[in-house]
Amino acid sequence: MKRLFIPAIMAVAIVASCEKKNEQAENVENTTTTEQVAENHDHHATSDEHATTAEHSTEGATLELDNGKKWKTNAEMLPFINEQEKLLKNYDHAKGDYQKLAANLASANDKLVQSCTMTGKSHDVLHVWLNDHLQFINQLKNAANKEEAEQTIAVLDNSMAKYHTYFE
Repeated sequence: MKRLFIPAIMAVAIVASCEKKNEQAENVENTTTTEQVAENHDHHATSDEHATTAEHSTEGATLELDNGKKWKTNAEMLPFINEQEKLLKNYDHAKGDYQKLAANLASANDKLVQSCTMTGKSHDVLHVWLNDHLQFINQLKNAANKEEAEQTIAVLDNSMAKYHTYFE
């Protein structure tokens, strides 16, 4: 139970942080009509796309393709996806420090979340993947031994492959 509680709290914080950034960015970029101002007060949205996001929370989203195509990830987030892949690829399983790997992955993941400006369904679908990925990073942090860590690293490798199945 304790192992699920912390990742759940972090996932909620990630979604809230990302949604707040989206709202702030869109408030600066978009102009609104009088009707939209009233809608913005209730839904905290300033564009049709973000209003759709507000109506369809990430809780109901599933990991799926965009009509058979991969979703686009915003350019600001890609360096942190690439950083995580590089960390996993370059990890020395024979003498590697899995706790250091977990800390580095968590740091890259935090930067990934901070750089999130995606909106709409692509945002929601990304967070489905990201919530699972964050739990795997936390499992690595909490690994009791090297064998458990190695199993979790394999799961993280699969998580990155799954990212590439659904996103570009």
